[in-house]
Amino acid sequence: MCRVSRIGDGDSLFRHIIHPVAFKGGSLNPMKVMNLTVQSNGSMLGSLAWERYLPTTTQVHSHGCRMAFRRNARANFEASKRKTYCGAYRLKAGAVRALSANVYEVLSADVIHHPEHGEIAHTDLRIALRPDTFDAEGTKTAIVVSLWNSSSGPLTHVCDYDHDLNPHPGSLLTNAPGGAYSDTRTWLKRYWFVLRFWILDLLYRLFPCLL
Repeated sequence: MCRVSRIGDGDSLFRHIIHPVAFKGGSLNPMKVMNLTVQSNGSMLGSLAWERYLPTTTQVHSHGCRMAFRRNARANFEASKRKTYCGAYRLKAGAVRALSANVYEVLSADVIHHPEHGEIAHTDLRIALRPDTFDAEGTKTAIVVSLWNSSSGPLTHVCDYDHDLNPHPGSLLTNAPGGAYSDTRTWLKRYWFVLRFWILDLLYRLFPCLL
């Protein structure tokens, strides 16, 4: 079994936004920002991306562009069903773990580093509910509201292959309740994060179960 790296409460996570998945009626639908799926055991699963493996905004956006590209490829691309990456919102791992205190039905909530599709930054959002939970959809809404209220951003972006879109759906993104995205890291810390990323990325490619 591969080693699992703990994600610190203060670590940043990103939720990448794809159009039209997270939109409704021509505007961003905050209830669709976090796509939580109910598992057979009653738990909920979502996806985020860990800043440790996306230490620059360029890498954050490259991750999002690859997501949209894969979805279009799987759907045998049709212009009318085009998936477009618009940007990302940020929240802290601690805000996820706080769900058990903020939403009664949540027994536990955590973020687990789980690379997939060759994406080293991919992270599972795992939520376990109390056995007496009777309204899964209502609970999901409460969870998404709590996470949305803890988010900041957006970081908007236009992928190279989306410059033909005018207007680009990224213009529909709204400000998160947590305010605008701000990178408060010092230049030295940013340099260290990038250096650490290249080291960890190399180790992951050579020894996937080491990290």
